[in-house]
Amino acid sequence: MAYKVLARKWRPRTFEDLVGQEFPALTLKNSIESEKIAHALIFAGPRGTGKTSTARIVAKAVNCEKKDRGQYPCSEDPCGSCEEISEGKCLDVQEIDAASHTGVADVREIIESVKYMPAAARKKVYIIDEVHMLSQSAFNALLKIMEEPPEHALFILATTEAHKVPPTIMSRCQRYDFKKIPVEKIKRSLEKITEAEKLGIDDETLYLIARESEGSMRDSLSLLDQLAASFAGEIKHDEVIRLLGIPDKESLKSVLRAVFEKDAARCVELARDAAAKGISPRRMSHDLIHLFKNLVYLKICGRDFRSELSDDEKKDLSEIVRNESAETVELLFNIMIDAGERIRGSSYPEIVLELGLVKMSTIGKVEKIDDMIKRLEKLAGEGGRRPGADSGRRETRGREPEKNRKETAPPPEEKAGGSESGEREGPVLSDPAAAPAERGNLDKEQVVALVNTRDRFLARRLGQAHSLEVEGNNVRIKFLKNGMNYQSEFRKDDKLKNVLREALALDSVILDVETVNGDTEGGGKSPAKKREAPADDPVVSRAIREFDAVVINRKTLVKE
Repeated sequence: MAYKVLARKWRPRTFEDLVGQEFPALTLKNSIESEKIAHALIFAGPRGTGKTSTARIVAKAVNCEKKDRGQYPCSEDPCGSCEEISEGKCLDVQEIDAASHTGVADVREIIESVKYMPAAARKKVYIIDEVHMLSQSAFNALLKIMEEPPEHALFILATTEAHKVPPTIMSRCQRYDFKKIPVEKIKRSLEKITEAEKLGIDDETLYLIARESEGSMRDSLSLLDQLAASFAGEIKHDEVIRLLGIPDKESLKSVLRAVFEKDAARCVELARDAAAKGISPRRMSHDLIHLFKNLVYLKICGRDFRSELSDDEKKDLSEIVRNESAETVELLFNIMIDAGERIRGSSYPEIVLELGLVKMSTIGKVEKIDDMIKRLEKLAGEGGRRPGADSGRRETRGREPEKNRKETAPPPEEKAGGSESGEREGPVLSDPAAAPAERGNLDKEQVVALVNTRDRFLARRLGQAHSLEVEGNNVRIKFLKNGMNYQSEFRKDDKLKNVLREALALDSVILDVETVNGDTEGGGKSPAKKREAPADDPVVSRAIREFDAVVINRKTLVKE
């Protein structure tokens, strides 16, 4: 007896045998039992998902001679009709390959034969496989007979490209979509088959076969048949990987570690080792793309997301990307996708893969722009006055910037003898809130320091004034005409008056806000202010340290 391949030997014979197509199976079975089957059906879906097998099951079900207790079509001790249809000997069930019968003449033969009553069966069934291959004229010829066929006729169309079927044909059919079969369901089905066929194979290899079939039950059985013929005894996992040219899990994880450890030389070495084992760059990039996809899901969704990964694999991958941000993993994923696209059309796929891995291993970490803005706002809010800001600036510039800062403590001779009045001039700026300011003359720096203890935001605005003086209850603030100024807000809002009254311990405040052209009291222009380096600013200095940044260019937003 001639050998029958596993895909034909284990072809589904009943609705219960269909794998991963519960909805079409249940709907079709119920419609046949209730005798509400449509006159034209179309099965659409990927290859190897059971479209043609389902069409044959429907043909047997509508013609089964044993319609008792819903057990039809009959599988054990089949009736004559079911047996003939299974063996392809029934004259009333015609299976037509539209890929080789594309013309109008072939359709006309169907139209002529459908008029006659079935020879032995209850219904005439026409199964047209790959129906999208018919010509436009053939589709037009099929329209009328499919819309109003004889009661004894049933049309079943099968296609892998439903979008190529004209809408006029689609509207005359009841459509059933077949999905790719999940990996776990294919694996469970393979376990039953290997047990019945007495094949020695472990679960890991079965899982590999199910994953390689990409949702096609027929492809998984064909691959299992090939492996059974290649290995006389037990099918070993390592030998299967070498035979199929598939990168093993440890090799892929090694590539991931090299990428995240920024080891470009190691990435190139691993890519060349894979090529030496016969693994194509296209296959290597394919597996890396799917692996990075799972890494993105791990970073965003955690370990609870549904995937083909086992719990141990999820744990290992989570450990690899534990210190990486989701944005970094997503960027690497996009780089790998671009490399995979270029590999498909490149004459040098090995070089494209190696350079893609090198690029991934040399790229820096990525942060959300929102997080960076928040950190910068936090630095700006601190005003650069945190302890250590001066030391950080010294580290950046290599020297101590010169500052015009008032001493916060009196000279030793004043401590010993003191002044004639025994009092210091001006407030103590090291702790502005320690005691209320006296009614003497205060300059801009002293007032900003006092206001900063109560309202930092307001203090920053005052710090942008051209000049600020306090004489008794009078507070005079001047803004440059072409600079950053808030004179209109200060004039309308009493908040500044209240803050100044509290900070300066005054009973009342007379506020004078005006805009000037920057002239000095003598009428001459104010001396040009020395332009400081960007790194001298405490906020910029800390931002450089926080983000490991470099000042590339400086742009003046307002005139000084």
